[in-house]
Amino acid sequence: MRSDAAPLTCFQKGQYVQIEWLALEEEHAQRLRELGVREGCRVCVMLNADKCILGLGACRLALQREVAMRLFAVPA
Repeated sequence: MRSDAAPLTCFQKGQYVQIEWLALEEEHAQRLRELGVREGCRVCVMLNADKCILGLGACRLALQREVAMRLFAVPA
């Protein structure tokens, strides 16, 4: 876990980031891991507004802003 990680909501549209940790209840964190959003994965921030859309391989995943604020990442 890197100390310079920031919430996903701090990153710009089009920026690639690496997920460092999920500051969520374990049940919610586990569901995101099942969907492919896990520690160490690389995602692209496709949209960062009321909703946060992540590009993960060929998939797109929309997250509520409140959830995105609890996912911490660093620039990839």
